[in-house]
Amino acid sequence: MNAPLRNTDHIAHGSTEMLRECAAECLNMVSFYAALATDYAAIPDDAGLNYATRQAVAAMRQAVGILAMLPAAKEDDR
Repeated sequence: MNAPLRNTDHIAHGSTEMLRECAAECLNMVSFYAALATDYAAIPDDAGLNYATRQAVAAMRQAVGILAMLPAAKEDDR
């Protein structure tokens, strides 16, 4: 996995702030793979298009899963 875009050493794991950071990192990966997929479509490279699209979908699913944890984490913060 890529290094975080920001220094997150000060953020407690499981906190709402860390969940948002993790979701943002996944969404950055979605953006990366979606752009790569459009490049593969333009070439045309069907294998690359298939791979990059599947990676974008996997990263999006991960982001959605992380965001599903956010309401429970908000309750814990109260």
